[in-house]
Amino acid sequence: MKIAVLGATGNIGSQVVEQAVASGHEVVAYARRPEAVQTRPGVTVVGGNLDDSSALADAMRGADVVVSAVGGPAKDKTFMQRTLPTIVEGLEKAGVDRFVLVSAFGVGDTAAKASWFARLIYSTVIASMFKDKAASEVVLPGTALRWTIAYPVNLKSAPALASEAVEPLDEVGKVPGLPTLPFANAGRALVQIATDPGYVGQRVLVTTPNGWRPAAR
Repeated sequence: MKIAVLGATGNIGSQVVEQAVASGHEVVAYARRPEAVQTRPGVTVVGGNLDDSSALADAMRGADVVVSAVGGPAKDKTFMQRTLPTIVEGLEKAGVDRFVLVSAFGVGDTAAKASWFARLIYSTVIASMFKDKAASEVVLPGTALRWTIAYPVNLKSAPALASEAVEPLDEVGKVPGLPTLPFANAGRALVQIATDPGYVGQRVLVTTPNGWRPAAR
């Protein structure tokens, strides 16, 4: 498959690029600083800004799926609300309908499944960032895109675990404690999500193998 990655220089985006190439996929890495993307076989690097829907469309055209791992500065309270509509416009111009948006666990109603300690962090330290993400995400169900929203738990730079869990949020009852997943595992999970049509139209949790509990039946 051909996978276009937005935010390819970030902690998450760079791992999506790496894991996609390792799985044999062709990658287009779109970045504001293209010089910061590691050049390697299978990766086409395209420089551009997120506020330019035409440049985004040119980069995404011909892709089978687009993964957006973009994130703005913490002090910018409307970054995703401004940026996501432009990305959607670029997808529409490019004629690409498969889209994976990387959000974060704790955004919007996902916080209800978190531990009390995690909810405290989500509602204080990173509240403005999470409110921005939640406000932006409501536009996707109203588009013609075949979208998926991924909600990774807290992420860190560390050696990859042997596996990770990717679970539909409807099947998750609780995320106990504050599970932390290596960026490499998040990247691997996002490639899985991007290449599996079974995730279309779903909101999914990305966490450690034991970092979730099933919903009561």
